[in-house]
Amino acid sequence: MWGPPMRSELRAATGPALAVALALAGATVVGCERSRVEDSAVDRFPRAAQELDFLDALLTQVVVTNDDALHGLITFADGADLSSTYEGRVEIAKGKRWIPADWSRPADESAQVGWMAVAACRVLEIKGGLTMRLTGPTPRYATKELVFMDVLPLRTENQSLSGKEFVDFLNRLNRFQRGGRALALAREQESQSGEGVIPAGAPNQLLDQSSVEFGLPNNAFSVPQPKAPAPTEQP
Repeated sequence: MWGPPMRSELRAATGPALAVALALAGATVVGCERSRVEDSAVDRFPRAAQELDFLDALLTQVVVTNDDALHGLITFADGADLSSTYEGRVEIAKGKRWIPADWSRPADESAQVGWMAVAACRVLEIKGGLTMRLTGPTPRYATKELVFMDVLPLRTENQSLSGKEFVDFLNRLNRFQRGGRALALAREQESQSGEGVIPAGAPNQLLDQSSVEFGLPNNAFSVPQPKAPAPTEQP
């Protein structure tokens, strides 16, 4: 599910589930030390030719790190991440105004939702409401806007995403970029046309499709279309 774990869920969780719940809970408490991940997905698969391996590795990662998130968002924005180091990715993000000039968070630390939301709003030119139009995307208001649009799960700007949630986030950004409209505002139109929209928090049936689409040219992958029904014979 979307959202931080409740205390009852933490008590009921055991084994790997408890580890995931505790990591996400710890990463979402403001003022506490954030979670760290050694040998994250981008450490193992940093090259452009390894994007599918990178995404697959993220699906099982407890939290997405700053280095992972920068690599994924730069690839989404530019088609490829040409940086070979975390420092290079930070400089690219500063140049794109995703993060402030004095930003100096560790590479292996859990990424805050706020700066990722700012990056997404800048890449997709999402204007938001009156406050965001006046001030530009800030972590707080960019997060609120993307939660409203059903692109992000219910989070505050200081919280984190799991690796699987981050892949889903990229998938939703990709669909917004292609469709040109917010998912939340498109539901009525798509339901009338018979096309289902996967709500935020539901098991994402497009994760495999996202892994193929992400990092490849737009025409490199197409969803197989159902065959047209055979014409009925007239009596």
